[in-house]
Amino acid sequence: MDNNSIKKSKEEGKRTWKALENQWAEAVGFFSAMFQSFVSGFKKQFLGFLLFAVIFGIVGGVFSWFKKDIYHSQMTVSYAQLEKKIYGDMLFKLNQLVQNEQYNELSVLLDLPVEQSQDIKSIKGINIHNQELTTDLSVEKVPFYIVVEVYNRDVLDDLENSIVDYLSHSAFVKERLELNARNYKKEIEHLTNQLAYMDSLKVLLMSDCADLDGDVVENLNKLNESQNVIFGKIRDYNAALQFNKNIEIMDAFIAQHQSKSKLVIFYVLMGMAIGVGFRLVYLIFR
Repeated sequence: MDNNSIKKSKEEGKRTWKALENQWAEAVGFFSAMFQSFVSGFKKQFLGFLLFAVIFGIVGGVFSWFKKDIYHSQMTVSYAQLEKKIYGDMLFKLNQLVQNEQYNELSVLLDLPVEQSQDIKSIKGINIHNQELTTDLSVEKVPFYIVVEVYNRDVLDDLENSIVDYLSHSAFVKERLELNARNYKKEIEHLTNQLAYMDSLKVLLMSDCADLDGDVVENLNKLNESQNVIFGKIRDYNAALQFNKNIEIMDAFIAQHQSKSKLVIFYVLMGMAIGVGFRLVYLIFR
């Protein structure tokens, strides 16, 4: 590249840079004038904005003060039958009745007085990933959460038992649990008979003390070991029979309530923001 070409390139670069500087200056001037215009307009309308913010803030504060208290609570449960999505659908059905204010139907399903049903604001189920239980198609027997909001914390104890009963007492689940109970009792009866039979064998082996040679002692030890194993099985079946439930509560409802002062501050600030927004809309469309 010769000297003339280099000189022309430099001059072209200077002109391009100068043009960019002019464009930037125009843009900055435009936004600066726009900002100044906004500030000037805001100063002129400051009292109007302040008035709207104060009025709507007061409205928000009054609304929050007379608003019903809402108690949030969560319960962790494990389950033995069916799948999580089925329980999610059952809880969704309850929540639909709550949202539609069908408290008579809700009272029947939960076996609660209508007055207590009216204290329920929402019911839903979520999995351990905080996802709606109605969308959980997994088959792992992982505990899930039942989340409720109520207007009266005193209803939580009764609601806890009512929801568990509602989820557990479908015809299918009831038949499964009854079948399990029958099988456990039959196993216990059979193993108890085995223990009695082994006791009779031990009596026969020990009937003549003079004949307790090495083989007899070894056989007695084997019988004792077998009886210990059977006793352990009977203990396990008795425990399974005692806890033959579909839904078990792992962590019960505990009422959580947002402090009144924080709630009032939140609604006051939200009301002020709405008031400023209304004032802007008024200025735009007047």
